[in-house]
Amino acid sequence: MQASDRGPLLAALDTADKIVRLACKWAVFSTGTVLLVAITIGVISRYVITVGGVDWAEELPKQLFAWFIMFGVVLAVQTGNHIAVDLALHALPERGKRLVMVLTSAIVVFAYAYLALTALEVADIAKFEINPVLGTPGSLPYFALALGAILTALTTMTIAIRIGLLGSAAAPQARPEDSVQ
Repeated sequence: MQASDRGPLLAALDTADKIVRLACKWAVFSTGTVLLVAITIGVISRYVITVGGVDWAEELPKQLFAWFIMFGVVLAVQTGNHIAVDLALHALPERGKRLVMVLTSAIVVFAYAYLALTALEVADIAKFEINPVLGTPGSLPYFALALGAILTALTTMTIAIRIGLLGSAAAPQARPEDSVQ
């Protein structure tokens, strides 16, 4: 079914998911590349040419790792590769599955919205801690947590709407090779 055949709401959800997916893939790739380069430089400087390490190459991964992980979490939710316990769902009729999945998604949306607000509060406190090597505020990793939580809530909401409209089969399904059965 083409996005245009799915109605305006589903087409809008598809577009939102596509934008989030592309942004997160770009962020995972770029932060992952920078992490790889920085860690490689740190290892080479410490163990190969024995200069004791490069300060920025040790600090940069600490700042970027949260961004790398949070964007990966969003991608995992979009593709159904997150941790889920769904044993009880198999025993329910379709209407029960749909209800449980939508209610569970609503709880997840509220939990991630709360996490985002809390992360922003902590970022406001941590902004006064300045990294002596990079000169960056200590709030940066907390902004990663907040943005990742917002995107996870948005993604979960789009999934819940699809399930509510189309049924439990509309939930993202992980590829068999990515799942433990």
